[in-house]
Amino acid sequence: MEQAINFFRRRPALSTAALLAGSLVCLVGFFVLPLGYLLGVSFARRSPYGTVEWILGLANYARAFQPLYLEIYWRSLWMAAATTVLCALLGYPVAYTIARRWPSRWKSALLLLAVIPFWTSFLIRTYAWMVILRTEGVANTLLLDLPLIHEPLRLLYTPLAVFIGLVYGELPFMILPLYVALEKIDPSLLEAAEDLGASGRRAFWKVTLPLSRPGLVAGTILVFIPSVGAFITPDLLGGARTMMVGNLIQNQFAMVRDQPFGSAVAFLLTFVVLALLALTLRTAQRAAREIL
Repeated sequence: MEQAINFFRRRPALSTAALLAGSLVCLVGFFVLPLGYLLGVSFARRSPYGTVEWILGLANYARAFQPLYLEIYWRSLWMAAATTVLCALLGYPVAYTIARRWPSRWKSALLLLAVIPFWTSFLIRTYAWMVILRTEGVANTLLLDLPLIHEPLRLLYTPLAVFIGLVYGELPFMILPLYVALEKIDPSLLEAAEDLGASGRRAFWKVTLPLSRPGLVAGTILVFIPSVGAFITPDLLGGARTMMVGNLIQNQFAMVRDQPFGSAVAFLLTFVVLALLALTLRTAQRAAREIL
């Protein structure tokens, strides 16, 4: 082993080529080839026995634009957008307080509290929300004991339950990039703004918020993309009444055994996400040029 390491140290070009070749093998084998196969399957059709018949056509993509499925796409997009907005509204004050208000010795501990949910399986955390939101759960029991209500509320298997689960699951992905962006802001810039007569609120809107925009853009991407394709949270907290596009794709592969249609929907979702991502990055670059 040591001889192999010394061999590559004496020949850095070979070492770089070896690393590049390994990366390409992983990229092609685990990403490009599976996506290429699914792209081909999306143009095929399902046989009566649930297998793939390689009779190519655009029937799956035409079917994907039926009104029933358009409603599911719309529900997924607006719930993902609402989740992203609420995560930003909740995550920005948290990230700002940790980055700008607390002493350095406490920052690591506070960030640890933000990522502690990742120590537990997301599935288990979703089941915990089922216990909290069910008719005999913690939320209804507390509201009845206060007493703020006279009969249990229907919280589970509603869009509200899905929304709560999505915000809870994605909030750390908004806090962390915002914290990094806020931490990098030079305090002297805020001091200069105050010396020029800006109030604390005006300095925030004119200096802090524009400079933290890269973190906000990164958090938006990290929250929106998993939210629009989520299937565990809508399945467990929303039931059949709150189906999202992730559930539609999962059902086509696992239950209906219609791989061609599921692949077509998956690629349509990919195209929409990539288009929104490109639009977001272009907007962020334009805003960065205006700041500079």
